[in-house]
Amino acid sequence: MNYNDDAFATMLLTVALSADRAEYARPLSTAEFARTLARVKASSAGRLGALLRVDISGLMMLLGIPEEEAYRLYTLLHRGVQLTYTLEGFLQKGIRVITCFDEDYPPHFRARMGNAAPPALFFAGERALRDRPAVAILGVSGVKTTPEVRACIEGIVLGAQEMGFCVITGGELGVCRVAAGMVAERGGTLVDVPAGGLLSHIGEEHMHALIADGRAAALSLEHPEALFTVPHAIARNKLVFSLARAAFIFNTDGK
Repeated sequence: MNYNDDAFATMLLTVALSADRAEYARPLSTAEFARTLARVKASSAGRLGALLRVDISGLMMLLGIPEEEAYRLYTLLHRGVQLTYTLEGFLQKGIRVITCFDEDYPPHFRARMGNAAPPALFFAGERALRDRPAVAILGVSGVKTTPEVRACIEGIVLGAQEMGFCVITGGELGVCRVAAGMVAERGGTLVDVPAGGLLSHIGEEHMHALIADGRAAALSLEHPEALFTVPHAIARNKLVFSLARAAFIFNTDGK
């Protein structure tokens, strides 16, 4: 996948190269990236990609930032070799990185999240599903589902299919897996947004089969090998609600 300078600079500044983020310089958060991008646009540089050719003192003068911050940006912007190897490794496993400067970037994020939209995300599966209208099916409290809940999920899945909508889930056990299984059985389409473990998730039998059939996609904010955490789940939920026209949230464990 070819990236322009703006997209490549975005990945250098924000993408973690390891699951535990054990790096010399900490990648920018979404809020930090938004502030940096605003400074760049207001400067004579105009474009983020122009920073690739600026030294530390130049960053200080151009963006009006202290030396410590400029050193961090400079360090991140010079991870090019490491990032290239990382991207190649992702591609070999069927995962691409999409940035806010790419045509493939989901338009829903920009429209609904504004400056809180993620600058980069990891994606696998059928590209066309990113732009399809969708409903989300999520669960809270546990993994057990009652017959009534399963019947309701089935009704939503069938209704979504009839309307040409995708079903979005968080990929977890319980309600999400029930919904994904019904999508697979009924011939629908699925977008999973796991809060960690993207690589292992797309390798699971049901998801692998749906992706191979062009009926599924998966995306994540986190490094493909990162573990599930509550903060990851909270950040993930914002993506789910931004992508969905409506969200159906079920209590579980018989409650």
